[in-house]
Amino acid sequence: MQTKVGKLKISITDPKDVFSKIYQDYKYKFLFESKDVSQIYGRLSMIGIDPILKITGKNKSFEVEVLNKRGHEYLKQLNQTSQENGNISMIIKHVLKTFKTDEKTLLGLYGTFSYDFVRLFEDIGDSLPDNDINDFTLLLYDTFIFFDHLKDNAEIIVYRKNKKEIKKDIEKISNKLNKQPVNPEYRIKNPYFSFSEKQYEGLVKTAKLYTKKGDLFEVVFSNILKAEFEGDPFGLYLRYRKENPSPYLFFFDLGHEQLVGASPEMMVRYENGIVNLRPISGTIKRGENPIEDHENMLKLLMDPKEKAELDMLIDLGRNDLSRVCKPGIKITDYRFVEKYSKVMHTVANLSGELQEGRTALDALIACLNAGTLTGAPKVAAMKIIEKHEKERRGYYGGTIGYLTFSGEMDTGIIIRTAHIKNGQLRFQVGATLLNDSKPKKEYQETINKAQAFLNTFI
Repeated sequence: MQTKVGKLKISITDPKDVFSKIYQDYKYKFLFESKDVSQIYGRLSMIGIDPILKITGKNKSFEVEVLNKRGHEYLKQLNQTSQENGNISMIIKHVLKTFKTDEKTLLGLYGTFSYDFVRLFEDIGDSLPDNDINDFTLLLYDTFIFFDHLKDNAEIIVYRKNKKEIKKDIEKISNKLNKQPVNPEYRIKNPYFSFSEKQYEGLVKTAKLYTKKGDLFEVVFSNILKAEFEGDPFGLYLRYRKENPSPYLFFFDLGHEQLVGASPEMMVRYENGIVNLRPISGTIKRGENPIEDHENMLKLLMDPKEKAELDMLIDLGRNDLSRVCKPGIKITDYRFVEKYSKVMHTVANLSGELQEGRTALDALIACLNAGTLTGAPKVAAMKIIEKHEKERRGYYGGTIGYLTFSGEMDTGIIIRTAHIKNGQLRFQVGATLLNDSKPKKEYQETINKAQAFLNTFI
């Protein structure tokens, strides 16, 4: 598809302020923000509006939906090219291959892969009932507002067939920025956890039995906070970003459901031929003052259990990357401490050079699902999760981000995230459980992780 790119600098450089002026005019939209937590985060933010195609898949079927008149040209080109055989994920490969370009572009697929997307590639059991969450929901975006915080620069970027369309659509967006921002309101009521404290402590004891027998090294059992939601989900996002600034802040409106997230963890990133993972494990709450904060950090670094958790994830990540990368996976930032509003974590960075003939999507699939949210060995852990949790996880532990037509990818893990649909809210939290886990401490860890979100209740 031959497209031209048009750009216009704008004076408003705060992404949330820009988004608040325009988001009500579009059914599908997203806001990706990053707060500077570590040296690799914080420079860029992005808004996407008015996508042209919606691609969804679940179990054995997928659908490509045209969202506006620009989408017909793209669909026509898709239909003119052959599609590979295989499971429904092949539609994603087909789209990326059809519109592949050597010129760097923001054009691409933006959206979500649920936790259950992994079922297309691994047998993790089938004892929990199915749900109404797609394995993937991806939208082809060609209209963006892009922010470079280092340069204090923001610009509208559109991809269109000709200069006339570019000028018309940029002017339309620019005019919307003269509006007053909205003041979105919301209310959360009747919250409860699906597992009581006693029940979750029972899960911890179950996990200890599996690890003691040698069936698992570790497993992540989760608990679901459920509540009724009224009002505007973007209002929740504005409150949550204050409570929990994170590397992967996002508000994604999929039309009939919204995701409001403050994820600390990268899933997989690919750029300039290099694949990166950044596993996070080891958790302790923030202190009430700088001295207590420092003492808690030292306690975290001295805890052998917390070290073992991260070491296990590093081994998992190295094995995953070795499936798609050339020999020589590098490990840096080992046990680097990242501090968030209510907790701090230890992290590490893994990187490798992608093999010839492999794509960013291959790297993502090779790393499903994040060991941070499953345990180890991963497939065995996911089978155990299927046996002992009450519901399929849906978005929790899945992936959010983008794959561009020029081959880049950046994805975050869907954790610390509220899913809102049909007036119902879900927010899921878990803990990494090993043989020496203490039930009360692990339950408290889940509460610590949820605390920033609980502070948004009004």
